[in-house]
Amino acid sequence: MEEPFPPVYIYSPEYVQLCDNVQSKVPRRASMVHSLIEAYGLLHEMRVIKPKIATMEQIAAFHTDAYLQHLRKVSEEGDNDDPETVEYGLGYDCPITDGIYDYAAAVGGATLTAAEHLMEAKARIAINWPGGWHHAKKDEASGFCYVNDAVLGILKLRQKYDRVLYIDLDLHHGDGVEDAFSFTSKVMTVSLHKFSPGFFPGDYNCVYGSRG
Repeated sequence: MEEPFPPVYIYSPEYVQLCDNVQSKVPRRASMVHSLIEAYGLLHEMRVIKPKIATMEQIAAFHTDAYLQHLRKVSEEGDNDDPETVEYGLGYDCPITDGIYDYAAAVGGATLTAAEHLMEAKARIAINWPGGWHHAKKDEASGFCYVNDAVLGILKLRQKYDRVLYIDLDLHHGDGVEDAFSFTSKVMTVSLHKFSPGFFPGDYNCVYGSRG
């Protein structure tokens, strides 16, 4: 029997190109993943949806205005040795590159687009492969993550659903998502990841997270 709601794949050439060009720590990963999807013929099994760009107001559902304003400033002007840059986690593992704010807004918007399709019952599965940046905090970039699109997606889903289960299968502990919902019983986070002394982010001594 044919699936009435094929998986939604959030994609556009412009989105993939932006991810490739700006995210210097993981070069061309977005296009590589899309090429694999094409090579396996998976596009025929999914419905391709063009992502929206998140507004600053939408991103501010989780991140602070001060952090977002600074991220946009350095994205447009470059690093001007402002001491706040380091305080906001921008530097070694979250380098400042031209257009980094636009990239962050695109990733956040893509995950919000996926969440909207789930909420509107237009899909049972929605995928944003270039997303999943789970380390960013409210006012701090971390671990290549400038905005926490996973948190934004969960907050969007919470507008309709009373409870949300978040399962993180990354190599690293999804600390940013877990911290964001540590004081609510409405979101349960489960993180399956590697633990080793000194392994990033180095804050958990087990292989799974816990309910917030």
